[in-house]
Amino acid sequence: MNFIQEKLAKMRISRKIALSFVVVILMGAFLLTLPISNRGWTWLNPLDALFTATSATCVTGLVTKVTADQFTMFGQLVILLMIQIGGLGLMTIVAIFIIHLKSRLSLNDRLMMKEMLNQDSLSDMHNFIRSILRYTLIFEGCGAILLAIRFIPQYAPEYGIVRGIFNSIFISISAFCNAGFDTMSATSLMPYVDDPLVNIVVMLLIVLGGLGFAVWFDLRDRFRDMRKGKFTPSRFWKYLSLHTKLVLLMTSFLIVVPAVLIFCVEYNNPATLGALSLPGKLFAALFQSVTLRTAGFASLDIASLHQSTKFLMIICMFIGGSPGGTAGGVKTTTIAVLALLVLNQLKNRDEVVAFKRSITQSVVIRSAMILFINLFSLVIGLFILTLSEKATFLHLFFEAVSAMATVGLSANVTPTLTVVGKVVIILLMYIGRIGVITLIISIIRGKGSAQKTLSYPSGHVIVG
Repeated sequence: MNFIQEKLAKMRISRKIALSFVVVILMGAFLLTLPISNRGWTWLNPLDALFTATSATCVTGLVTKVTADQFTMFGQLVILLMIQIGGLGLMTIVAIFIIHLKSRLSLNDRLMMKEMLNQDSLSDMHNFIRSILRYTLIFEGCGAILLAIRFIPQYAPEYGIVRGIFNSIFISISAFCNAGFDTMSATSLMPYVDDPLVNIVVMLLIVLGGLGFAVWFDLRDRFRDMRKGKFTPSRFWKYLSLHTKLVLLMTSFLIVVPAVLIFCVEYNNPATLGALSLPGKLFAALFQSVTLRTAGFASLDIASLHQSTKFLMIICMFIGGSPGGTAGGVKTTTIAVLALLVLNQLKNRDEVVAFKRSITQSVVIRSAMILFINLFSLVIGLFILTLSEKATFLHLFFEAVSAMATVGLSANVTPTLTVVGKVVIILLMYIGRIGVITLIISIIRGKGSAQKTLSYPSGHVIVG
């Protein structure tokens, strides 16, 4: 036991993060194979159990078996626990127990939390984690109460009181964690495509989970300062951090513009928006746009969408949500930094500047690295899928991006995956959740700091 503790203590933080998700996935997969987790008391295929556990822990939502049809209440509780752990991050859960049991975090624990939560500082980590837990419970609790209004017997007699409450809690947690799992049916939220309450509550939970913890607290602190009279409401925007400004702008753009395009393209499609009323069309278009923040719920049949709509969704899914939250993708700020790099270069500016603040070169380089490595991993996964699967290229492309960006939407490809296809999607979901840079650092052992001091003569490369 001491030997294992010593090994863990010496293990680099990135490797601990990668390993922690593997442990949770394997434990979850084992529990999901058990007869108690499956309807009819049958053993679930281990690969399907591993697929479901990976999808839940990596808060993706892709499933080879319909959750409501395959799993018992116990199995669904196992999935729900994995979603909550995966959404908040395993180390957040561990740190919460450490705080309440020991009231302190070791330096290694705090470094790991910093890595998991994308924080720049180790200061006041206790209060930061407590705030994450408190706000998560508030958001998920309020969401469950509001959804229960629709899912209790008066509106959904097929569920009953207990099942209606459980569905409300499950969907609230799944939406906030951007997981995309539901316990309703194979049609996800399609029966509620034009229901204002369900649409608004789920969309709010998705956005709140996808903004990132740092953005919540920055907004909270600025509102407090404004109420205390430190500045007027007209100057509220000025006092927000650069990170918050970029996240809010990119999130707004990536919700509004795709929603408008989906509304226009699908307006007369009889299989999607065509049969709905005008309010229903607006709700459905907005919902599909919001769910691309990597939530994975669907109120329309994805396979029936126009090809142009699917391609638009692929782009939005790849970008994903914001860092430090429950969403996946390459992140809104990564794309924002690279777009600012191009814009500043066109203006012949050496620095990357936004809102009168310069962005460091290390952040720009990291953004480029994230984009390149994600694209590289995606291309490899997609290439293998084209060899092993019989679906169209666009649908395979959609599936691969949905897995790597931990979105969970599918054009009905997931249930038809071969063994090779399932393994590829499992790997893409895992890579997408822990982050490609974290995975690479956890595998590659550094050669020491001595080489970092070496410098080489510059060489000329022609590009463009």
